[in-house]
Amino acid sequence: MRMSFRVIVVGGLIVFAAVVTVVVFIPDLIWRPAPNTIAHVYTAEQERGRIVFYSNGCNYCHTQYVRAEDTAMGPVSEGGSYVYDNPMILGSERTGPDLSYVGHKRSEEWEIEHLKDPRSLSPLSIMPSFEFLPESDLKALASYLFALGDRVAQERMIPPPTPYAGLSDPTTPVTLQPVSGDTPQGWAAWNAAELQEGKETYVSYCLTCHGCAGNGLGSYAGTLAVTPADFMQSPFREMPDDQWFWHVSEGVPGTVMPTWKVSLTEDQRWKVIEYIQEIFARPVMRDPDEGDPVGDYANLTNPLSTSAANVDEGKTIFIRECMVCHGDAGRGNGPYATGLQPSPPDFGDGSYGTLADPSYTDADYYWRISEGLPWSAMPSWKLQYDETDRWKLVEFIRVNFTQTLNRPVNDPLLVQPPETYTRQEMPTTASFERGKQLFLTTCSHCHGLAGDGSGWEGAYLNPPPFDFRTTPKDPSERKTVGEYLATVTFGVPGTAMPPWGEFLTEARVWDAIKYVLEAFVFGRPTDKSSDLGTISADYITVSPGNWTDEGYDISTERGAELYVGHCSLCHGDGGAGDGPGTIGNASGSPASFQQGMDLPYTLWRMRDGVPETTMAPFQWLLSDSEIWDVATYVQSLSTVVGGGS
Repeated sequence: MRMSFRVIVVGGLIVFAAVVTVVVFIPDLIWRPAPNTIAHVYTAEQERGRIVFYSNGCNYCHTQYVRAEDTAMGPVSEGGSYVYDNPMILGSERTGPDLSYVGHKRSEEWEIEHLKDPRSLSPLSIMPSFEFLPESDLKALASYLFALGDRVAQERMIPPPTPYAGLSDPTTPVTLQPVSGDTPQGWAAWNAAELQEGKETYVSYCLTCHGCAGNGLGSYAGTLAVTPADFMQSPFREMPDDQWFWHVSEGVPGTVMPTWKVSLTEDQRWKVIEYIQEIFARPVMRDPDEGDPVGDYANLTNPLSTSAANVDEGKTIFIRECMVCHGDAGRGNGPYATGLQPSPPDFGDGSYGTLADPSYTDADYYWRISEGLPWSAMPSWKLQYDETDRWKLVEFIRVNFTQTLNRPVNDPLLVQPPETYTRQEMPTTASFERGKQLFLTTCSHCHGLAGDGSGWEGAYLNPPPFDFRTTPKDPSERKTVGEYLATVTFGVPGTAMPPWGEFLTEARVWDAIKYVLEAFVFGRPTDKSSDLGTISADYITVSPGNWTDEGYDISTERGAELYVGHCSLCHGDGGAGDGPGTIGNASGSPASFQQGMDLPYTLWRMRDGVPETTMAPFQWLLSDSEIWDVATYVQSLSTVVGGGS
């Protein structure tokens, strides 16, 4: 056939019609997928909202389909999701978020307000305002959006995609025959479960972000925009194996969580997951039952000479790495110890022997520091610190906490604070109130609530914590504020006083110094005028009945014990304000408890403290239950003491 213009045009139209028929009409005729749970018949209001959505060009920026390669957008879209959509509104670009599963995630009122003024609810949004639409159209559009996707109001965790979906831990549990007698079984069981391999992987790759307590507060975590996962909390405690393996393997979008499949084998990933689950997410109290040092650790002795420099360098490591679990006084109650099973040990409980007869040898300490303990969160510090640093840590613990090693003579050079610190002046931004809270939570357990060195955890330390009442009265003999900064930042050589510069920002150190100076050195006398006529609005409706109706109890006996430990130092045994901590205290004594101090007032002052005085906000130190007990006990004292000055 001769190729004329007519033939070309007619042939082209036939081909075009055939393509359109095959691509458009035939699929429309034969495509009949079964509706899935996402598909639903639109109400008249929702259908009108769908038309408003399409006619206002919302589909230019918002898609309504999730592809297999998309992450953190919900399940992959299926044909059955669009059975009742004619025509489909799949959208063209994702300038804004995909809306496939936006339904039920926010209220319809929220959607209307967002449509009117997007930046009021999403400050960085580039979405235009649709305030020009009639209220009826806005309501219809919100109704349509509210119906998109599934009916789950909250997605706890994003389900893993293929090939991770449905995976389970391939490890087969190892069984052991219990050994009779006193033979230690901790390491045998731990190694048989291959948990040491998981711990060492965790220490090497995960510790700096997720922390040695698995709470997402590692030393590097505070520098991140997204806090790492806290494995002790939901939903991680209940997270199935496939989600664990997916996140460890592929990382977490929007965070710095690495794609560990690149550098860790599949076996390493499963073993570190097992360690996290056993020790942090689903712990069971187990006895480490580690026995005595074995192998290369048996009978080791510290090759370093005991020196003040070594002890202080060990202290720096302890505050940086160990304090969060063991506490700065070594009592095993650091800020991250809660939830760890077993709890960190108390170095001051006397179980480590004496200077003349130590029950733990150098090898005992070094072995545990290096390898960790089986069935515990104690890290294998051999992976982070060399032998010399670990031996310095042994020296510090033995000299200052277990006190089973002679204290070295201080090197005079160590007590010279850096000149750059000693010349500093108190910044105007330092806060007495912030410093009071910091002193309460960080310093009072050693230095005492009255600053007299009689803290409940530091009483066993030698030398004892500093008594601020002994500060020279002559201003010329006192330290400069810069010298205080150096002391708090670098610690006190030869003592357990931490180098807080390893743990606190300089701004927080200044807050603590301001409080210590004004409360204990210069003095900030308590205002003894009564304010019993008013109570903070936060506490007006407080009543014992509400507390006990919720299943709690109130014990004046427990309250009396807590009062002795935390209140009598200043307020005295009978509440007259004549406690031993007031003797020589630059801030004087508090007022005696007065009649008319009802329970809401007492709770308020105990929990929030008294601003611009040394009365601390005990909500940062005691639990609510403990505060109820103490406040109830104080009520009984106020009826006895009566008036007051």
